[in-house]
Amino acid sequence: MNPYSNLPPEQRFTQGIVDQFNADERLWKKLEPSRRLRRKSRPRPSKKTLKILDLAEFAEARPPQDCFGHPMKP
Repeated sequence: MNPYSNLPPEQRFTQGIVDQFNADERLWKKLEPSRRLRRKSRPRPSKKTLKILDLAEFAEARPPQDCFGHPMKP
């Protein structure tokens, strides 16, 4: 099944990347309340530590990417 059957073949891969980016953006915004709560409950860690915690939470919540090759044009 091709979810982008209405697009020309050269735009389908790009649209898949855009869809993945948009899904990641929605997930990042969905996790925002927990980031705020973590900052209120632990105000002492540095910004770098908080960023590491945020990215770890995001990576854990993100579904695994499909790993299959896409045809590359020379």
